[in-house]
Amino acid sequence: MDAKLRVVLCLCCAATLLAQTAPPPIPPELRARFGFVGPLAAKIGDGIGNLRVGDLDGDGKLEAVVVDARRARLVAVRAKGTETSIEAIPTDGQIAGYALADVHGDGKADLLVVDGRGRLTIRRPNGEKGEAPLDLGLGGRGLLTGDLDGDGKADVVVLGRGTVRWVTKIAEKPLLSSIDTIDENARSFYLCDFDGDKKLDLVCVAPGTAMNLRLRHGRGDGTFGPWHIVGIDNLHHVFPAKLADGTPALASIEGANRRVALHVFVKDGVEAAREWWALPESQGNKALPFAVGDLDHDGGEDSDVDLALVQPERAQLLFFEWKDGTFAMRTLPTLAGVASVAAGDVDRDGVLDLVFASPEEEAVSWKSGALPLDQFPTQLACVDKPVAVAVDPNGGVLVLARTEKREAHLDRVAPGQDPVRLVDLGRLPADPVRLFAADIGDAEGLEVAFVVPGEGLRTVATGTVAKKAGKAAETAGFAKKLDDGSLALCAYEGQPALLAVRERFVRRFRIDDKGQVRVLTQDNGPAGMTELSLAADLGGGRRLYLDKKENKLVRTSPDGALQSIEVPPFDFTHLIPHGDAALLIGARGVLRVPFGRGPSLRQVAVHQPPTDRTHYWHGESGDFDNDGIADLVMIDRQLPGVQVLAGTKDGLARALAIPVFEAGPGGEPENEPRELATGDLDGDGRCDFVLLAHDRILIYLQEK
Repeated sequence: MDAKLRVVLCLCCAATLLAQTAPPPIPPELRARFGFVGPLAAKIGDGIGNLRVGDLDGDGKLEAVVVDARRARLVAVRAKGTETSIEAIPTDGQIAGYALADVHGDGKADLLVVDGRGRLTIRRPNGEKGEAPLDLGLGGRGLLTGDLDGDGKADVVVLGRGTVRWVTKIAEKPLLSSIDTIDENARSFYLCDFDGDKKLDLVCVAPGTAMNLRLRHGRGDGTFGPWHIVGIDNLHHVFPAKLADGTPALASIEGANRRVALHVFVKDGVEAAREWWALPESQGNKALPFAVGDLDHDGGEDSDVDLALVQPERAQLLFFEWKDGTFAMRTLPTLAGVASVAAGDVDRDGVLDLVFASPEEEAVSWKSGALPLDQFPTQLACVDKPVAVAVDPNGGVLVLARTEKREAHLDRVAPGQDPVRLVDLGRLPADPVRLFAADIGDAEGLEVAFVVPGEGLRTVATGTVAKKAGKAAETAGFAKKLDDGSLALCAYEGQPALLAVRERFVRRFRIDDKGQVRVLTQDNGPAGMTELSLAADLGGGRRLYLDKKENKLVRTSPDGALQSIEVPPFDFTHLIPHGDAALLIGARGVLRVPFGRGPSLRQVAVHQPPTDRTHYWHGESGDFDNDGIADLVMIDRQLPGVQVLAGTKDGLARALAIPVFEAGPGGEPENEPRELATGDLDGDGRCDFVLLAHDRILIYLQEK
């Protein structure tokens, strides 16, 4: 190659690299609007963390506060002109978390401290200890504060590992919520009004690159609605912000290039957010016993279907009551080790009852729909170990039970009656989870179908012919490899039928008079499905299909229209229609997927990083040029320092870059500064910001 050509190519490459790493110039008139005095540096010591700002002494100026764990204390730093002062606040031992909030409603910030045993103590501004320590019950490490119940006094949200609860009336008679489960390793928790209804909501980021934003609406009475799941591409961090007109927004750091975006909540978005109820102590991928129906007997429409979900190891029933357009969950007592639950009218009084089978307690019990839901189930007579139950459409309960040697039989029991043997089933190598009892065959009487784990489908007729046969019919071919969730009841030309889904096809079938499968219809699912996992009928020719491999739920219509919705990558075991929506049930929790418009987030502004090496990591909102429009300050680990993004009527514009340290020789992003907070630290009415870097606090005061 010619030497001159090599030089030209090298210069071109260098120019290209320079263009990629050099940020575009900031307009002088924009940069001139922003200025800061500082930093005012206060050296505290190694190991400090958990930076917050709050008015500890009631003088109208905020202090910067950090935990100095090595010395078992808190440290408050005050800005005084161009100097700082440091105040040590003893904590009488190990500190696990703290917050600054006015829990007495007197206009002065109290200090809330959580010790290493998870006990919350209130300290008044004068240093006196307030009420007796409160045991939070989950070893809370993170505390969020705000008025959740509208009484003008701060409440607290306590964050544990994979758990959350909130406490109201802290300084009076504390009211502790139940402990709710959240995604483990969730981060970026904030209490803020993101939907503009003047009630505090909860937001956080869940692990993973998809379906990673969690939103929970506050009701303003000290409670929250369910979690909503929203997907933002490769979400790194989220925090509260505002648009130019004051509309609440959420700012996010997202995508492979860590762009900054603003999102607003809309009540009628193009695609409604999914609702999520996480379950505690999930047992791997094991399917949980459940039943659906109008269990609260409020006589609603088709979508008014309640859900009863059993956690066997906790001897409790999670009752999801459909109320005001969502599920309200409460915990009820039941048998220990419940392996199967069913809903139906056991005593023919016109309302649904619940039936439970517990091989652990060797008991079958029923909860009458005429009695309060919290009443403990009443035991029925049974033989051997009951493992699965169904309600007979003609009244009574069908029980599949087995001996210790796994010899199984199907019985019929009823309140006040002894069991009646219907059919001997032979040896069952594993216990089924559900029984399907319906007229799904051509033989006399009712048929019962169930899936034997590892073997597949078995069916048995309960009429005279079945009694003579003496065992359940073996089903051939595709039905041998079914899982419990792959089988469902459906309707075909006005008759009950079974629906079974395999990886490549879905079949609807009935059982002939010889106990063999008679296929009615077959389809290969909608186009573009990688792997058919679960399926269900919505009625009216509409169907649901779940593709676990692609994590999407597809709804089809008779006219050929398809609607595909992304779902979280959880290992769901069952898919159930819920009105015009779908319920996905798994060991980790329950997901309700609505189709059509509904509450969601809409992106309204995007700021692209100034270079391809910019590493936005954390951010906070504040009016940093005192023009009445909120701006953003972002930690840029590549700078390393902060970038100020000006809020404008058109969105965001990069206005100022403030290096804190010199960039290292390796060119890799730095880990300092590592924390950021904003507020008025000098009492001049202007928003300042504070950084935590290495062993010191750095205060940047906004210029007047």
